[in-house]
Amino acid sequence: MSEEIRIGVYVCHCGLNIAGVVNVKEVVEYAKTLPNVVVAKDYVFMCSAPGQAMIKEDIKEHKLNRVVVAACSPAMHEPTFRGVLGDAGLNPYLFEMANIREHCSWVHPDDKEAATEKAKELVRMAVAKARLLEPLEKIKSAVRPAVLVIGGGVAGLRATLDLVERGFDVYLVEKRSVLGGNAVKLGELAYTTLTGKDVVNSLVEKIKANPKAHIFLNSEVEKVDGSIGDFRVTVTRRLGEGKEEKIELNVGAIIVAIGYDPYEPAIGEYGYKTTDKVVTLFQLMDILSEEGPTKGELLIGGIRPKSLAFILCVGSLSTTPNAKPYCSRMCCSASLKTILKIKEKYPDIDVYVFYKDMRTYGKEEDLYWKAIENEVKFIRFDEAPSVKPRDKFVEVEAFDTTIQERIAIPVDAVVLANGMVPATDTEKIRIMLKIGCGADGFLKEAHLKLRPVEALTDGIFLAGVATGPKNIIESIASGSAAAAKAATIVTKEEIEVEPLIARVNEDMCSGCGICAALCPYEAITIEVKEDGKRISKVNSMLCKGCGTCAAACPSGAMQQSGFKDNQVMAQVVATFRGE
Repeated sequence: MSEEIRIGVYVCHCGLNIAGVVNVKEVVEYAKTLPNVVVAKDYVFMCSAPGQAMIKEDIKEHKLNRVVVAACSPAMHEPTFRGVLGDAGLNPYLFEMANIREHCSWVHPDDKEAATEKAKELVRMAVAKARLLEPLEKIKSAVRPAVLVIGGGVAGLRATLDLVERGFDVYLVEKRSVLGGNAVKLGELAYTTLTGKDVVNSLVEKIKANPKAHIFLNSEVEKVDGSIGDFRVTVTRRLGEGKEEKIELNVGAIIVAIGYDPYEPAIGEYGYKTTDKVVTLFQLMDILSEEGPTKGELLIGGIRPKSLAFILCVGSLSTTPNAKPYCSRMCCSASLKTILKIKEKYPDIDVYVFYKDMRTYGKEEDLYWKAIENEVKFIRFDEAPSVKPRDKFVEVEAFDTTIQERIAIPVDAVVLANGMVPATDTEKIRIMLKIGCGADGFLKEAHLKLRPVEALTDGIFLAGVATGPKNIIESIASGSAAAAKAATIVTKEEIEVEPLIARVNEDMCSGCGICAALCPYEAITIEVKEDGKRISKVNSMLCKGCGTCAAACPSGAMQQSGFKDNQVMAQVVATFRGE
């Protein structure tokens, strides 16, 4: 004999967010008339402790086996109310939520009567689905207590150091022959005498001293299988003389810290590569380095320039046809820090800065004012300056928006402050790990505020400039953040994932393979049984419950737990029949 369905409906006022528009009492009285509803109540804040206690008490007193809450977005409080059911001894997935705030009161503030009627319909739909809900159990899997870090820049190094100091094995894979990425090319950092190389060396020294760190240089990740808690990774290491070796790793989490590539100006862009008097900011930093080709002496084009022009936003803010639309964040500050270093050593040098937007954010604005105190001249442009190499000098011409005049300044050399673009491996890594990316080409976090440094694929985290331009401090901080997130996985013996995934009715499945071909997470494979029958198999740890397979299945064999065909159809019928 099937269990009697006993539903409790709870309508939230959300202060005045809902009650200021929707007649909550009227919705409650309507809910009492719906089939299988044995109790219906309202409260000012259902998510509050008293509101949660009300639901727990009613579950026991009225022997409820289904609960519907009409309140805000499920994205905000669905986990809260599922926890309430669990605390009361009821399966957490026997819960349905109706969004009568974002879907009702907030979008119909000027028509309270219509908003109230819509709230009733949303509750009616939720109750119809709740009748058909089934208990589900979270899926568990063992966790490998190790982490893979892809990329040996400052973000990857910081993440590695944090994790090995917590006692976890970390496999650091770097495609270059040295660690440090682009940070080693940076000169002195703002507000410190340390260079980027100093920061890198400090991190590398500590990492190499820890036996939990396993470093693979000249190596690349070729393949990743498995899922959160148990990723199976194939790494190819180049040994030289055309020889390679394959290394198989098992890890519980992956951190992607692949960094960026400096924007490479096209030949002729601002005179680049048409004269040795035009260099990039990174090239200038190398020149000023004591280990550089000129042993720290400022020599460009074979001479010590008496005048320099810096052009900012090269490759950024759509200044030229090839430039990206975004700001690269660190170029202004890095340029000003370099200029101040030059002025300190060569106080007689004339420096001109051509800029579109000066973005020395935070305390780094001090660099701008110090540059002005050192008689650095700033020229703002809207349209990119032109650079014309002459016999003994370079002429930089631009329309100065401040004085509203076109000016031409002859200088001995030009420095291009080039921005950041996604690393060349970004697309390969994105496809391999099934990570999203934004319109700018950088990897995309699951949610900038709610799930920073997390990828959409569980168990994979993003650090540093892999997700967009950052300065060295921000990159280090995001490396630590990614390590902290990864540690929440590898500290556990087993991982739990939501059971709202696709499931196959093998008796109905014809093995057509449509679901496997469409699955964006490669969670479905086709298995051939001993009798030759083909059936679909879902990897429960890879499935993200997107519903693509269930929607495409021609036989109805593939069903989405929590959103089965009969459950969704019950909502549709309730919408149009009003019952």
